[in-house]
Amino acid sequence: MKLAELTWPMVAQAVAAGVTTVILPLGATEQHGPHLPLGTDTQRALALAERLAEQVPVLIAPVIPIGCSDEHSGFAGLLSLEAETLAAVIVDCARRMAAWGIQRLVVLSAHGGNGRALALAETRLRQELPALAVWIPDAMKICGDAVLAVAQQDGLPFTALGLHAGEWETSELLCLCPQQVRMDQAAPGYTGDMDAGLAQLVASGTRSLTATGVVGDPGLSNADRGERYLAAQTACYATALKQWLIQTEPN
Repeated sequence: MKLAELTWPMVAQAVAAGVTTVILPLGATEQHGPHLPLGTDTQRALALAERLAEQVPVLIAPVIPIGCSDEHSGFAGLLSLEAETLAAVIVDCARRMAAWGIQRLVVLSAHGGNGRALALAETRLRQELPALAVWIPDAMKICGDAVLAVAQQDGLPFTALGLHAGEWETSELLCLCPQQVRMDQAAPGYTGDMDAGLAQLVASGTRSLTATGVVGDPGLSNADRGERYLAAQTACYATALKQWLIQTEPN
């Protein structure tokens, strides 16, 4: 159930019926090469939240479409928040949720650059709202192996999937919103060692690594594989979420 599409009595009724978990999706507004929209991470976060809601009774909060993206400075269209600002927004929203009966909060981020803000938010939430159970899943730890397994089935190397706007994200967007993908503009960006590339990206920004903003090879993308990536991640998140819900069941 999408929170923004419900009336307040509908929300109150859902909470009274035991739907006391909210998923708060986090995206970003940042470059994703010349072929993907700035809202790529926002699209992905919302899609994963909606798919999870089909398996677990939760409320989906409106996606926060601006994250911490200053590593993409130098590319037109960037919108970004300081980590402290995003953390404060998360905490402020959580405080209001708790006031109308929410007992568990899942913060689902589809942008790696939100990590520091998430850590700050988690610390504050545990201090200020100890009765609210909070889960902030690490996407790569939970889903990374499953995504790589999909790619390996099709003989794709990790350097093609990439870390940003490569085959992985492009395939998912071809599945979710193909009309927003400009495959005629898709071309390989940085396809070297990804660990070294990530270190440079974090230290000096994406522009220092790749002039187009692409880390990976989007030319190999297709919608069918994008669906398989999304399905694999949903399955991993759903398993972990169900376990967490059992562990945090109120006494």
